[in-house]
Amino acid sequence: MPAAANILGPVRRLVLLLPVLLVTLGPARGLRAQPAPLVVEADRVTYDTVARTVEAQGRVRLTYQDVRASADYLFADLGRREVLLRGDVRLVRGQQRLAAREVRYRLDTEEGLATDVRVLAEGAYLQARQAQVGPGRALAADGLATFCDPASPLFYITARRVTVFWADRLVAEDATLWVGRTPVLTLPRYEVRIDPERARRDFPSPQLGYDALSGYWIALRYPYRLGDVEAEAYARYNTALGFEFRSTLRAVVGAGRVEFTAGTVRDSENRPVETFELRYTPPVWTVGAGVTVSGTLLAGQYRERATAAESPKAELSLGLGLPRLQLGGPWSAAPFASFRYSVYRDRALFVPTLGASVDLRLDARSSAYLSYAWTEAYGSTPFLFDAPTRQSALTLGHRWAGEGLSWDVAVQYDALPQHLRVLATVHASSGEGWRFRTFAKYNVTLSSFEELEVSAGRLCDCLDVSLTYRVPQQQFWITLNVVPSPRVQGAVPEPLR
Repeated sequence: MPAAANILGPVRRLVLLLPVLLVTLGPARGLRAQPAPLVVEADRVTYDTVARTVEAQGRVRLTYQDVRASADYLFADLGRREVLLRGDVRLVRGQQRLAAREVRYRLDTEEGLATDVRVLAEGAYLQARQAQVGPGRALAADGLATFCDPASPLFYITARRVTVFWADRLVAEDATLWVGRTPVLTLPRYEVRIDPERARRDFPSPQLGYDALSGYWIALRYPYRLGDVEAEAYARYNTALGFEFRSTLRAVVGAGRVEFTAGTVRDSENRPVETFELRYTPPVWTVGAGVTVSGTLLAGQYRERATAAESPKAELSLGLGLPRLQLGGPWSAAPFASFRYSVYRDRALFVPTLGASVDLRLDARSSAYLSYAWTEAYGSTPFLFDAPTRQSALTLGHRWAGEGLSWDVAVQYDALPQHLRVLATVHASSGEGWRFRTFAKYNVTLSSFEELEVSAGRLCDCLDVSLTYRVPQQQFWITLNVVPSPRVQGAVPEPLR
């Protein structure tokens, strides 16, 4: 007993005098790596120098490498390199955040077992009775995952097994998709990206609308994965044209990307085109001095319903990225160039585009610009969907961007048709989640709108609803997307400081 008192006595005095204890963990034998510090702060900290254990109670805070955590109670066995956190556990590592009733964490493998756990990864929320958490992933049994407000999720997934790969994706096995309290779909496996922008593309997205060619229509875009291949199925029913189907596969090949599309696609004027197309996009090539070259290779068979034209096509597109030139003071210039060469069954088409823009920065929010763009067509195409628009256009415009409002307004003269146009794009948003966009192209020479598109949208928790109306085409559509809710970030609290 006296020996034990001699060991613990000085530590008690140290705890009383200094409520912050720094314990250095030595590296493994034979290694000369710098030791990693384990920092424990609490209302009461006890260190047993013989057993090499640390016990802390009351507002416990822990820091180890890139891990930061807090809890009501901590017990660390430095010999076994194990840490137990219990009671209102909160842990952060990079973009990963979790809250749990208890966490058992190994310092050597950087893995832990969490009980009654809530996990936040990018825009995804995961809740489970127990989860294994490591540097590469979190694995939970009988979990619930959602991108909506966890307090009352509009959409969520329950699964026998849920794996979250940090900063990448969420994989649910034996998964059921719920809308409110109603199960709507059961799948053996479901994957979704957890990055907010990718998650928007990975969830099924319904649409409905009307246009003069198709009549009323309803469509569903359904993304899925086949191993490392990203896939998407699209189905649409038109009251005037019947059914349309399309399937798309995307994969990374080397440093580039390959995409295969089979089925019906719509061009910029909403005309249907039957397509079998293989497209390859190589990585951007840096030539030097800020000059880059990007390109696309494609080959396929196409049939255009509007003209009944049918032909194979092979095409090479190149874009030349040139550095912005500083002309002194608020002046700068940006040249640009692109080329497209297409070969059909009985003809060929070459389309070069060259131009430059000179910008004058007026203040922190606004600028004026003068740009010129030249596009010519050598040869011809049997289709409407890829027919180029020849131009020799000079544009004078003004840009302004503020809080919740921005615009780009310009006057353009095109020398080839000798037409004068007014162009305007306006974006607006409100703090209630509303957003608005208007794009107009008015031909002064013909006294008519060539394009007038008005759209409005609102984010309701995790459901993004948008309505778009194109006036000259007499076309409108409504799109529903599931996106990560801003409320997800507050569902898992940060560790105490």
